[in-house]
Amino acid sequence: MSRSARRGFTLIELLVVIAIIAVLIGLLLPAVQKVREAAARMKCSNNLKQIALANMNYESTNSKFLPGVGKNGCCWGTWMIPILPYMEQDNLFKGYFNFGGIDTTVAGTGNGQGQRYNSLDNAGGNGQTGNYRVTSVRISSMTCPSDEQQTWVIDTTRTLTKHNYVLNAGNTTLYQSNLPLGCTAGTTGCTVFGGAPFGFYKDPAVEAAGADSQVNYTSGNPNLDLLGKQKAIMSITDGTSNTLMASEIIQGSTGGSDLRGLTWWGGSSAFTTQFPPNSSLPDILTGGICGTPPPNPPCTTTSSNTAARMIGVRSKHSGGVNASMCDGSVRFVKNSIDMPTWQAMSTATGGEVISNVD
Repeated sequence: MSRSARRGFTLIELLVVIAIIAVLIGLLLPAVQKVREAAARMKCSNNLKQIALANMNYESTNSKFLPGVGKNGCCWGTWMIPILPYMEQDNLFKGYFNFGGIDTTVAGTGNGQGQRYNSLDNAGGNGQTGNYRVTSVRISSMTCPSDEQQTWVIDTTRTLTKHNYVLNAGNTTLYQSNLPLGCTAGTTGCTVFGGAPFGFYKDPAVEAAGADSQVNYTSGNPNLDLLGKQKAIMSITDGTSNTLMASEIIQGSTGGSDLRGLTWWGGSSAFTTQFPPNSSLPDILTGGICGTPPPNPPCTTTSSNTAARMIGVRSKHSGGVNASMCDGSVRFVKNSIDMPTWQAMSTATGGEVISNVD
């Protein structure tokens, strides 16, 4: 056999081949990442579709949409509990005790307000499980695959799961009142609350005082019947196809301290449209805990009568967020959406005309 027949690659030829392969990988990787994100965004959209259908099924059974929070506000259950049977999570629903927190005679709680969402014991004790048995479970259909799964570490015995979907509290604040608090329609700079399909922290006492405060709803507050007030589908006079039902938030990280994504807690179970999707403006977690950005979005626990208790929609998707409407449809809303249109989409009785959702 001749010497030329046995000749292999030279070093230069081998390096050229390796370089070509590296270039091809470099060109292919972004395409693979785009396909992966497209699949994650589709799964996220499907999750919101399931939430929308579950709410519609709840409405068919109860003639009202889900309550945003229970009658005692922050810590005695949110919409995450009553929706469970309609998302094939009936066993979890049956394991949750004292939704709404109106039972003040529960044994073993020590706080006179009944079982909270993070309690370890039920009435009479049951092996130190309580509602923690429910709120420590991660629900796949409530979790966007584009985001990183996070938890809230309370102490050495309790770690609660965070999720990605929140309900529409309207165009102003979780207090569901005009902004600045206490302003009247027609006043310069006053943003009128245009109604919402879900009730959260509506409280005339807070609105009349013109100040944002962490109200103790468990101490004989006469406005308890307004917390989580449920709405009939017929009350959405703007039309179900024009009104937002649910959208996304990012799970707060940094050692588990950031409470965004802890949708078991009332303060992180809703969104408003005071700023656009994926805004650089800070969320306002009155009574909550903010993580340090980055990796968390901007946040503050300090609020005022002009910027009171609100969370904006955010996602890890490129260019916008997924959102479901009150007719059960799902849309992708771009970050660049016109603000009057975005705010009009969140009102249930505002009477606005919506012409463009891009």
